[in-house]
Amino acid sequence: MSPEVFARFEEIVTRRLPGTARRTALEVGAGGWTLLSIPTFAHGPRIALNLRFDRPTEQLRATRRVVANGNHLPFADATFDCVLSCSALEHDRWFWRSTAEVLRVLRPGGYFVVGVPIYMTLPGDKDFTTVTYARHGLAYNADYYRFSEQAVREVFFEGYAEVTDELIVRKQPNPYLVAAGRK
Repeated sequence: MSPEVFARFEEIVTRRLPGTARRTALEVGAGGWTLLSIPTFAHGPRIALNLRFDRPTEQLRATRRVVANGNHLPFADATFDCVLSCSALEHDRWFWRSTAEVLRVLRPGGYFVVGVPIYMTLPGDKDFTTVTYARHGLAYNADYYRFSEQAVREVFFEGYAEVTDELIVRKQPNPYLVAAGRK
């Protein structure tokens, strides 16, 4: 994750969940530089979820680490105040299962904040085609999707009370969107 992407997540979280209340947070697809290090989450339980944690960083060691698949979250309904996911859903063959699970484990009024690579029309595109990176993060075993802004809004946040934020972090060289929805 780039500092710019982290800053957009932090901006949304700070605006939507102000103050120092005790909040329960989950990061689906947590990596070494975890979004759970955003100060808003400092006073509550923080759970990092991934398929594996090969080399836990100091940030990850400060969280509860759960090895599991986002398609089947091992948590009760309405457990979390906030669920975050950065650059994970494009690697998830069945991402719609993960987004449904996130909705299930969010408390009413809770937020899902997600960042994914998107496709969009760029100045160098020709004849209604869009050039995107075919793959990123070569260490991953799969890179299945690039999403449209519409897919993020209408598929990721289906069943939410509202989509609260949509920030295009960058357009080139690889377009990236961070968005949030309130349950």
